[in-house]
Amino acid sequence: MYRLTGVLTVLIFIAGCTANIGYQFADTLVEWKVKDYVDLNGEQQELLSEKVDELHQWHAQTQLPLYRKELKALRDKVEEKSLTQNDIGDFEDTLWAFWENVLIKIESEADLLATLSVKQRQQLVSRLEEAQEERYQRLEEDKEQSDILRRLDRISEVEEDLEDIFGDLTTEQDKLLRSWVSDSPRLREPWLSYRASWITEFEKALLKQPVDEERLSSLILDPKQLRSESFQQKSEESSELRNKFLWDMYQSLTQEQRKNVIKKADEYIDLLDSLIEDFSD
Repeated sequence: MYRLTGVLTVLIFIAGCTANIGYQFADTLVEWKVKDYVDLNGEQQELLSEKVDELHQWHAQTQLPLYRKELKALRDKVEEKSLTQNDIGDFEDTLWAFWENVLIKIESEADLLATLSVKQRQQLVSRLEEAQEERYQRLEEDKEQSDILRRLDRISEVEEDLEDIFGDLTTEQDKLLRSWVSDSPRLREPWLSYRASWITEFEKALLKQPVDEERLSSLILDPKQLRSESFQQKSEESSELRNKFLWDMYQSLTQEQRKNVIKKADEYIDLLDSLIEDFSD
């Protein structure tokens, strides 16, 4: 069920980064991913389909209009040149609030957990652990690459995303990007440790007889409770640096880049309008 929680992130961000058809079939994608982690019987499959369809419909009808409103407000501030640095942090907080809305909805609809047999629960935990081990293996493989090459890869990745919105970056903006990537704390390893702690607690609650439903709800609704103090501090530092970087980038926008940002925002707003209309029935 942790995997279901993670996969459903797509229902938050997919509208802003894929075509209309991607969101239309998000529920199918979720079902495929869940079945990668636990083999369901026919009755359970029907329940999963029902719950995911309900979640998808709820998300489209109640959450997408909220995303549109926030994006439109941000877009207008960019056009009016009234955006402040606090607006950037506030927007990130709003996105986290939207994610919490989804977690609350998932927790309230997580009836599937109660139907899993002991064998299915063990299978789910085993596959979660296998996926975690694969992530650790990839981390060790990546460590063999030099810090400089890893940093260059990260710069290239972010640069591609920014140029999709801004257009070509200026020399000043390229320096800002390189400085931000260099200064940002490395979160991958502490994140994996945090994830491992979550899986351990999830296993204890899921395999307990009877299932510890109260603990499972707590883990779904507040997974950050298992973050170490060090990881939490690094996450907060990363957020502050990211917000400052975005603010510096905003201040450095050329007139042409500002037009590109507004145009891209309008494209996303049009996409959201289309999705909202499609799910309005």
